[in-house]
Amino acid sequence: MAIEVTYRKRIPYPFSRVLSQYFDLEHIETVHPTTLGSYRAIEVAGNRIVFEQRWPSWLGLRLRSVVEQVWLPPNRIRIRFRRGFLRGVGVETQLTDRGEETAIEEVYRVPLVPGWAWLWPWMGRVVERGAGRIWEEDLAVELCHGGWPGVPGQESSHPASASPEPSPPRSPAAAANDRGRWVRVAERADVAAGPTRAAADGREIVLLQHAGRLFALDNRCTHTDGPLALGWIEGDRVVCPWHGARFGLVDGEPCSGPADRPVATYPVREEGGGVFVQMDGTGARL
Repeated sequence: MAIEVTYRKRIPYPFSRVLSQYFDLEHIETVHPTTLGSYRAIEVAGNRIVFEQRWPSWLGLRLRSVVEQVWLPPNRIRIRFRRGFLRGVGVETQLTDRGEETAIEEVYRVPLVPGWAWLWPWMGRVVERGAGRIWEEDLAVELCHGGWPGVPGQESSHPASASPEPSPPRSPAAAANDRGRWVRVAERADVAAGPTRAAADGREIVLLQHAGRLFALDNRCTHTDGPLALGWIEGDRVVCPWHGARFGLVDGEPCSGPADRPVATYPVREEGGGVFVQMDGTGARL
């Protein structure tokens, strides 16, 4: 005997981005530490992934599940809890392309002990609340994508257009004219205590405060383009909200996590109530 609970939601991202979300298992530990815990790969073969899920600690216990996830192209995903906690639970997902949005339908099948039918209404509410909370956490960080293991058969599960376009080649004379040019990107009163998004010459940057100083870096993580403006500061580092990569505020160098390339940094100063960053002819300082 099993109870079926159907969860439906419209996601404000195109189909390819939402599909990649289901295969970006690298983000679980950063985005869902208190709802899903962490994942560890066991087997990746074709359209099938098997992983161990370590659930968040509860009353001193750390439950584990072995989960199988299968992609049925073009728009279905099947998840089965094979061993451990929630053994026997299954999830059937169907995605429907709605242009700039994607409609999702997830059907949760939860086995119940015969004679315990009175639990059905309660179990349905638990499943719906849990699914809703997980999607809220995902959407709060722009729906991460591009992490392990990626959509089967695709070289990269995140669109190349997610990164800012590189600056076109410039002549030495034009670069010399730009060097030392300061661009007003924000008003000092509008810079929040946490990371603040801004723009400079068409580039997306983030302003950060630490130890009484302001820092300016490119907003997109060099791992899979995560928005640093939605991340947080730990000491003298900024943490990407998608996969936990950390970059130094001063030099933009990767300190830990999956990123292996630095983000660009910019000289920054305050003047007349405004915040200015210096462009150096290429738009960045590495």
